[in-house]
Amino acid sequence: MIRTLVSLCLILSTAATALPQETRTAFAMKTGILLRMHVVAQDDTQEMQRVKLCVRDAVQAAYAADDTSGPMLSKAAAMLPTLRRAAREAAAAEGFTGPVAVTIEKASFDKRSLDGLTIPAGEYPALMIRLGQARGHNWWGLIDPELAVRCAALPETDLWDWSFMGFLRALFNIRGEVFCHE
Repeated sequence: MIRTLVSLCLILSTAATALPQETRTAFAMKTGILLRMHVVAQDDTQEMQRVKLCVRDAVQAAYAADDTSGPMLSKAAAMLPTLRRAAREAAAAEGFTGPVAVTIEKASFDKRSLDGLTIPAGEYPALMIRLGQARGHNWWGLIDPELAVRCAALPETDLWDWSFMGFLRALFNIRGEVFCHE
């Protein structure tokens, strides 16, 4: 059994290095390794657009303050009450008195680029934050923006650690980057 598993892992790690960057990114988005975050403003007034960005900053700061490692989706799901509280407190601190909804849901997205990282069109899980009636423009990015910048800055062949050791680090959740080289 173990011999079969090791052989399968070696075959997968060899085949995966040939995948284009967009395919690897789509895989990371669909499996929750990477997680999109959207903050939708109540409306398009300048004040609500400002509040939206304050809420974004507070949620990302709360996410970053937790040193739990692992896929972004798993971490965000475990932290959902904390992220909700951060969003609501930030909105209230900025004078917004309406409801603030924070959910994790699957949504369809168009192809986008983020700091050099191309995210193909598809249906992915996302952390959605809606202020009030959520009829304004939204901000979107990854819940961990530093990771997006680091990954996008790497050469395509080094974007993901598809080696056997990379697989073992991911399988056993060994501290450190699971899929990006430092």
